[in-house]
This record gives sequence, C-alpha cells and structure tokens, in this order.
Amino acid sequence: MTETAILDHRAAFEASLEAVAARCVDVVPPVYAAVFARYPEFEDLFVLDVDHGARGHMLNEALAMADGLLSGDAVAHNFIASERMNHAGYGIDDAVFEGFYTVMAEVFEDLAGEDWTEDMGRAWQALGRAAATARF
Repeated sequence: MTETAILDHRAAFEASLEAVAARCVDVVPPVYAAVFARYPEFEDLFVLDVDHGARGHMLNEALAMADGLLSGDAVAHNFIASERMNHAGYGIDDAVFEGFYTVMAEVFEDLAGEDWTEDMGRAWQALGRAAATARF
C-alpha cells in the first residue's frame, strides 16, 4: 500500500470515528449486540461481564490498534497476532476473530448514517484485511 493510500485510510478511519461519536456516546452495547447476533455461541463467554467492562476494554484495544494496523506498524500487528492466539484458547477461530472488525464496521456505518462515506468503508475494509494478515 502506498504512503498516500495509508494516509487516506487513516484519515477516513478517523473521520468514521468522529461521525460515530457525534451520534453515539457508547458504542459498546451496539457493537456487542451485533457480535452476539452473528456469533451467539460466544455470548456465554461474557456471562461475568455484567458491567460491560471487558467488552469495552476489548473494543478499545481493537480501535487503539487500528491506526497501527492501517500504517503497517509492527507493534500493532504483533499485538493483534498475540490476541488472535489468546482468543483461540476460548474457541474463537480466525474467522470469528477477524469478523469482529467486520461487525464493528457494519455497526459504525449504521451509527454514522448519512455521514458515512465510501472512503470510510474502504478504510474499514483495509483495516479488516490488515487484522486478517496479522500473524507471527
């Protein structure tokens, strides 16, 4: 990916977060509602997460690594690769792990509404591809 494409994706990704933030104070409930709708078998893993703190932490970590994933940062790639291995221990395979970014993109697009752009969609697709290739 060229440096211009990286900058464009990063800018569009940031714009998507701003568009969502303007419409939704807490993205954790809608994201995890969508995750559990798509992967209902994993809702039981969160039975003790009554305050949604673990969900919020996981979502925050995924978003915090996004900039690094989009820019090819080795730390972000290694973090995601490590989390992929950690989640495998809970029975979460690669397709589900990678699907988390897809679900986030779908929820964020819905939340952003008319402010969502094609560039934002392309940035989230690039993010999903980067997460899918993050391996040791």
